[in-house]
Amino acid sequence: MSALTFELARQRYAVENLSDAHRELVLSRFGELETALPPDPLSADAVRLRIERSLDTASFRDRPPGPTEYRLSVDYDVDGVQVAGVGFRARIDRQTLSTHMVTCRDDAWFIDGFENLFRVVVAYRSFVSGSLVLHSAAFTDGERGFVACGRSGAGKSTLCGLAKGLGLTVLSDELNLIRPIDQGFALQAMPFAGDFGRSRAGSTSLPLSALLGLQHDSTPRLGGCSRAQAVSRIVASCPYLNADPQFVDRVTDRAVELVQRVPLRVLSFALDTSFWKVLDHEYPRARSAVSP
Repeated sequence: MSALTFELARQRYAVENLSDAHRELVLSRFGELETALPPDPLSADAVRLRIERSLDTASFRDRPPGPTEYRLSVDYDVDGVQVAGVGFRARIDRQTLSTHMVTCRDDAWFIDGFENLFRVVVAYRSFVSGSLVLHSAAFTDGERGFVACGRSGAGKSTLCGLAKGLGLTVLSDELNLIRPIDQGFALQAMPFAGDFGRSRAGSTSLPLSALLGLQHDSTPRLGGCSRAQAVSRIVASCPYLNADPQFVDRVTDRAVELVQRVPLRVLSFALDTSFWKVLDHEYPRARSAVSP
């Protein structure tokens, strides 16, 4: 059995008790995050994810028929968060965020399950460290960072496809991280994406220039949004934590702080690239990128 240590958004994660097959799969998806093991494998600065292989396949959720997408099961109790999906179940300890994953898979279903679990752990760890992971679309022109929040079907992937067609860099159409800096907020690339993104771990953070809601319209424009509506949109875009009874109030407070400093505006856009003229005009260019 072996271990890997990952560095993501200034946080360290130690993945332990990996079989050779699991190690190869994890590296195939997240190898760019690998960093040197800490001198002490139990170092307090690393969130620990322990993997256990089980031969009892009957006790796990089986793969669904037809399309491979399925809804992850997440349950909350006083001491921890329970996560389950195809071929795995896991528990995250609330105090340490240490995670125990039990799986019967050592194929592509394992790495998909591991990524789903890793997303949950990263969302919690990032929040505890002062950041927010948002279900969102993010892209950049190299100087300015744009984040568009919205539920599934709001147009995030559509917007990313249009942005890519303009030659803009798409960070992700699923999860993006926002962290506070002295001048405002930074947009941090993350390795979680759907159809567009999966940016490299070493990507430079960018100043967050725009926080956007989305709606479809034939005429591209930016509209206003009340403080209450803006907070509601942000909270709705914070996966996992917004359904956790022990975190939802804290998430709301964090969302209030964000929209106070970066007002959310609603971008109306059609199925063409005309939205970019609106954004390029409304948001001044950033002077410099921020440190990764």
